[in-house]
Amino acid sequence: MADVQRLLRVPAFAAKNAQGRALPGGAARPTLTIVGEHLTFRPATADESDTLADLFLGVAEQESTRVAMRLYGFRSLEAARPFFRASWRAGENWRDSIVALSAGQIVGVLQTGESSVRLSLRLGLAVIARLGPIHALRLPRRLRVRSRVTPAYPGDAYVIREFHVTPACRGRGFGAEILAYAERDARNRGFDEMAVQVLTSNPAQRAYRRAGFEPVLTLTDPEFLRITGADGNVLLAKHLT
Repeated sequence: MADVQRLLRVPAFAAKNAQGRALPGGAARPTLTIVGEHLTFRPATADESDTLADLFLGVAEQESTRVAMRLYGFRSLEAARPFFRASWRAGENWRDSIVALSAGQIVGVLQTGESSVRLSLRLGLAVIARLGPIHALRLPRRLRVRSRVTPAYPGDAYVIREFHVTPACRGRGFGAEILAYAERDARNRGFDEMAVQVLTSNPAQRAYRRAGFEPVLTLTDPEFLRITGADGNVLLAKHLT
């Protein structure tokens, strides 16, 4: 029973930045559709859960995808996809997601603030069913290893927990517009700083640096490197004043 209780505390993939602190006023979740320069932003809906889970999982060539698959013990994207979809549905991660649309199609997704995955027996059973009991029992230790390379966010920062653009739409400026939306939201809500963490080996660092983020702290761990092939994570921050 103790092992099951530990599994119930395992966050879904979308909540991997669980060290992030709560944002005053809650997550950046508008109640109305917001129209940007080229994109439209609105809250995600339950029937988009699988689509968003696939977007967060990414493609096999993506660095964050490769690391996640090794962390969770999957050998292929096809094997990983049902687990991440089930975790998203069980944890109701879609509730914390803002989708970016172009011509009515989802081209990106943003999550901010502290993880608010709904922990439940359903989520625990989804983890066991998709990973199998042996791998499921190994997972808490692996997540503890990951926590050693998870920087603590500044308590008063606007935290970007997850941010993804569909592979087919990369290179079209959509990522920059989603980041601009996040910055407008942060300024409108009175934040003086934004923060995000990414893998040390993730080329996405370049996008954040172009948007004005600077490295603050890097955490590495030899066991995390052995399991995932990545050194650790870097915390990036941007001052808004």
